[in-house]
Amino acid sequence: LTLLHTPTNMQSVFFVAILFLVALAWPSTAQAPSSPIPISSSSYAFSRGSLSSATTVDLWIDLGCSDCLNDWPLLSQVYDKYSDDVRFNYHLFPLPYHQFAFLLAKSANCVALHGSPGDVFNFFDTVYTPSNQALIYNSATANMTYNEVMTTTVSKFVTDSSDSLSATDFLDFMASDYDCEQNTRYQFKNAALSSIYGTPMYTVNGVTITDGLSTIEDWTTFLDGLVSSPL
Repeated sequence: LTLLHTPTNMQSVFFVAILFLVALAWPSTAQAPSSPIPISSSSYAFSRGSLSSATTVDLWIDLGCSDCLNDWPLLSQVYDKYSDDVRFNYHLFPLPYHQFAFLLAKSANCVALHGSPGDVFNFFDTVYTPSNQALIYNSATANMTYNEVMTTTVSKFVTDSSDSLSATDFLDFMASDYDCEQNTRYQFKNAALSSIYGTPMYTVNGVTITDGLSTIEDWTTFLDGLVSSPL
């Protein structure tokens, strides 16, 4: 007759302790995030207009997007008309199929951080000039490197938009300033968290507007009812 060996209580405790120590030493599969969670009350937007207004228009744009280029004159007209009554937040959402959209978005953040107040909106105007926009389309940059586009094209957009940021300083900041890169990533992540899937897209007081705002008359009808309503 063969008897099965039954471990004593002390052996059992020892065995469990060994398993616990092995578990502690085993590499965790959880990885630290590659960048901090993008939490900000501003969502890293560029804001102008009546910053204390109860009416807020959020605009998600891509600086390399032809649809945004087409809408920019209208959006500028809306801002000019309602700048005293409405808060306008501009969010950059560089779409991956626009080859140098992220570079343009990062450049905008660099201008915002190191240029004069308001220069970032001058940069938007410069980029959305049709002749300039044509220089950064996929077809125009197909045979250019990242550095070539930045040094020959985008740096000129910057100096045309800001009197306080030289091309040399811009290129230095683009290469070394952590916040220029990180803020651009945060903007992309915040757009994704907001269920933004294309550009241009708009929300008014948090409500997504998908159509019906294609003329200044449409915007006037829509916004007049909001800015004239008592709180």
